[in-house]
Amino acid sequence: MDELAVRAVERAIEDMRGRLAQSLTVEDMARVALFSKFHFSRVFHRHTGVSPARFLSTLRFAEAKRLLATTTLNVADISARVGYRSPGTFSARFKTCVGASPTQYRESARGHR
Repeated sequence: MDELAVRAVERAIEDMRGRLAQSLTVEDMARVALFSKFHFSRVFHRHTGVSPARFLSTLRFAEAKRLLATTTLNVADISARVGYRSPGTFSARFKTCVGASPTQYRESARGHR
């Protein structure tokens, strides 16, 4: 992949990391990369192996896992910090992706320290 495309993808990823709490669309990400959303999606997938939305979801759940393991923030606060407006939706998706509810994950993470 050419240098310009790699830098565009990296710029978009850095923007995602800084805006986890915000609602982000592929159009928003493409704007940061200075590409059309269709070209951006193709280039992003080629560079990372996943779609921009899947990558953003992975970043959000990684941050949620970190917060659950290292803070006393409640699940509603964590869900808001990682871009979910509904704690219920966050909890359901977390369980589907991680294999445990946020509370179960927190208990497990703290039990292994």
